[in-house]
Amino acid sequence: MIRPFLAATGVLVLTAITATSALAFDPADADRIKTLVDTGMRYYWTGGDVKKAEAEVFKGITLHGRYDVVEQSFAEAAKLAPERLDFLFAVASSQILQKKTDQAAATYRSILAKDPNSFEAQAWLEALARIRNNETLASLTHQSLAGLDAERAETYRRLFGRVEQIMAEKPNADIATIPGKTSIVVLGYALAKDGTAEKPLLDRLNVALKVAQANPAARVMVTGGQPQAGVTEGDVMMRWLVERGIDRDRIMIEDKSKDTVGNMLNVANLLRRHTADNVILVTSSSHMRRARVVLEEALSQTGISALVVPVVALDAPSMDEAVNVSADERLVVYRDLMRVSGLWAYPGLQQ
Repeated sequence: MIRPFLAATGVLVLTAITATSALAFDPADADRIKTLVDTGMRYYWTGGDVKKAEAEVFKGITLHGRYDVVEQSFAEAAKLAPERLDFLFAVASSQILQKKTDQAAATYRSILAKDPNSFEAQAWLEALARIRNNETLASLTHQSLAGLDAERAETYRRLFGRVEQIMAEKPNADIATIPGKTSIVVLGYALAKDGTAEKPLLDRLNVALKVAQANPAARVMVTGGQPQAGVTEGDVMMRWLVERGIDRDRIMIEDKSKDTVGNMLNVANLLRRHTADNVILVTSSSHMRRARVVLEEALSQTGISALVVPVVALDAPSMDEAVNVSADERLVVYRDLMRVSGLWAYPGLQQ
């Protein structure tokens, strides 16, 4: 049998455990674990009938929504294989998705009880303290983090500081001509069931069109890979821009990703191949802070030092209100930063 743990990059690594443990392992548990993991990831991506999950997979357990199914799947798997810390990390990620930050912190502490050297669990405890704006707790958890790995802890200190800088900035809606080699990145938004663009996507596209017109030499990258009615967001966005006069040869489509983290990692890889001095990032004002945090880190990981210039499509009643950062937004910004930094949400399964 093999025992998984998280390496410095957050990637699942496998090592052998003792022969005694392997001999004691029940094959029926292996089948049950596979069912639980498959169920957890299916509900993470697509949801499903919660009552059916209760009846077929979790007999006697009352569930409350798709992410509760995910959490319970990995929690039961962790009970069957208590040495599998990756399952506990998955439990904590599921709790964060449900905004259960106290429970997530308790789960990370339980990981540290099993492995006191888990940098990943300790890093998440610091992130949770910062999500709550608890500076005293953040300082204490950072000291513990530095005790595990001072160099990596300093990296996260800088990342967390950058998050706070971005969240403190006023959203920018001004469209300017940016000198130098520039790429425009336009983030997608889920399509309607019939494959047409919803208002948030149309708002982003209208801003992107003006940015592309103001920067006629810039390449335009449209992103979004969730299909509806046989088309992806990237497809729809490309056609919309072409119909309004943007040359098809200027447009690149990134339609392989399913969420913001995947978007930005793929965008960074594309920009590395095509090079850019500046990146004009276009998305909704409510999405910009998270998108910018994730993109800057993804670019940094690929060695790109391009300046990121945000241009928002306003989706708040006013620009003054768009400045406000809710507790929920702080949570998702930090959540996606941790993911893009290399700490997988579902180790070995989903970054």
